[in-house]
Order: sequence, then C-alpha cells, then structure tokens
Amino acid sequence: MMKRIIFAFLFFLIVIAAAAAELGYVTANADLYISKIELTDKQVYKNNFEDALNMCDNLENSWRDSSKKIDVMLNHDCIDSIGESINRMTSYIQNGSIDMYFAESSKAKKELASIKESEYPFIENIL
Repeated sequence: MMKRIIFAFLFFLIVIAAAAAELGYVTANADLYISKIELTDKQVYKNNFEDALNMCDNLENSWRDSSKKIDVMLNHDCIDSIGESINRMTSYIQNGSIDMYFAESSKAKKELASIKESEYPFIENIL
C-alpha cells in the first residue's frame, strides 16, 4: 500500500515538472519571437527595409524550426497561423506594403501573446 502512495506521489511530481517545463519553454519562445518582431518593426519604422527583410527571413526560418517543437505541445492551427503571419510580413516588406506589414506584425504578436497566456494555469484555461 505504501509503495502505491509513493509511486503516485512521484508520478504527480513528474507531471508537475513536465507541465512547468512546457510552460517555461512556450513562454520563453513567445517572448523571444515577440521581441524579434518588435526589432524588425523598428527597422521598418526607420525605412531600413533591407535589414528588416533580412531579419524577417531569419525570423521565418527560426520559427519554422521552433514551431515543430511547439506544435507538439499546442494547437496546430494557432502555430500555423503565426507562421503564415510571419511569411506575409516578409512579403509585405518586399512589396513595400508598410501598412499591411504592421497589421500582420500586430496580428503575429497578439497570437504569440495568446499562446503564452493560454499556457498559464488559470481556471479559464483549465475549463
């Protein structure tokens, strides 16, 4: 009987540790990509389109790699939507559609903030 209680408690600790690790990973990545998008936004504001385009290309490649890991933990549609937004941001810089770029940038940052908030252990996220 005591072995079952110890086993259950250890299993509970493992689950809590895994949830905390997942929360930390998703939160850190969301913050990282939001900051990268904001740095790209600053380059676009400065009309430094060549640097902004390079940053957006790097962001797109980096997201493609990270999204494979994040996709295991989160909703696939949301992850795809962020990738599509980043892709559109690149296209809008190439086409000179600055207003559309900023609209897509804002959308991507909101989606990243949303996946970050969806991982916190709040009642509305559990129910």
